[in-house]
Amino acid sequence: MSDPVMSDPVLITRGLTKRYGAHTAVNAVSLRLERGRVYGLIGRNGAGKTTLMRLITGLSLPTSGTIELFGSGTGHPRQQDLARIGTLIESPTLHGAMTARQNMHLHRLLRGVPDPGIEEKLLEVVGLSGTGRKKVRDFSLGMRQRLGIALALVADPEGGSPPRRRAP
Repeated sequence: MSDPVMSDPVLITRGLTKRYGAHTAVNAVSLRLERGRVYGLIGRNGAGKTTLMRLITGLSLPTSGTIELFGSGTGHPRQQDLARIGTLIESPTLHGAMTARQNMHLHRLLRGVPDPGIEEKLLEVVGLSGTGRKKVRDFSLGMRQRLGIALALVADPEGGSPPRRRAP
């Protein structure tokens, strides 16, 4: 017998298509991703992987088709649904003149996450707690990627409850 929590869909796309003029970047993608499972997106350069991720995360709008996050049922992700996911597409947006902690602090504030303790916790998780005053511009590629992962996790995405927000 399967666990009902494990079979909850986190993402459903139906006929998702993105065209740029005559070029079709994503063609009628229908998929269902379930909570508690790990998925990989594999394909050659130009196959549409990044475009698909941009569509799912609301960074681009589909030409046709629908996207449902967490059972939104609207056909397009709502802002509160998008706030429940963390993403790292291609390269993270980092401020090179700032330290890892300063980048974490800024992103936590921008996301409205009230708990400052999450900053150090995530830096520990990705192995960057010992970087001190070193500027991000001096980080190796791997260190920048790990910081990007920490930034993607700052709002505590997990597919269950939305992150706590500070009152306006």
